[in-house]
Amino acid sequence: MKTSLSRLLVSAAALTVFAGSASAAVINFTGGNVVRLSGPNQTTNASVNWDNVDYYEQNGFKLDFLTNAGSAGFATNIGNYYSAGNDVIHAHWATGNFGGVTAIEITKIGGGTFDLNYFILTSNTDTGGAPASGFERAFVEGFAANVSTGAAVMLPPEDWGFPATQIFLGSNFDAVDKVTFFVTNAVDCFGMDEFFIDE
Repeated sequence: MKTSLSRLLVSAAALTVFAGSASAAVINFTGGNVVRLSGPNQTTNASVNWDNVDYYEQNGFKLDFLTNAGSAGFATNIGNYYSAGNDVIHAHWATGNFGGVTAIEITKIGGGTFDLNYFILTSNTDTGGAPASGFERAFVEGFAANVSTGAAVMLPPEDWGFPATQIFLGSNFDAVDKVTFFVTNAVDCFGMDEFFIDE
């Protein structure tokens, strides 16, 4: 009887893990829908970089660039930006020399909550196309019903392009309905790759 109960509990645990992973999503910026402010929408393919991006959709999630009016253009990019055969997001902040991005938001298409577990930071530098100075102040913050789920997390400086830094997020990014990236000082380039959600 004890053995049968143990097997039943193990089977139930395995089923729970399997069921939980069914909603997991990886956003790697390849094969998704690029919605541009002008020109036709595009699909990322690890070859082309698309600029003038309004927002990007993949695996049930939306990454939205918020910009100053009329300032997208070169400021908002999705695709093979670093010419490394790897699609990424790359933004130029309004506080820097190249763009007008004021925030970047991630939400679930159709609404609902999610856990943002991990992503890769490819650029966070106050000098475009160059190493970081260490003075960059870029942050990520989670929200639920427009209420912050915890203190904003400051991201490390990151030289332009690859290699990149893995960013693991804590429990204040669980059960969020929006994640926002923003800066508080002069930062030029900001890039990211491979978001792991509900893992």
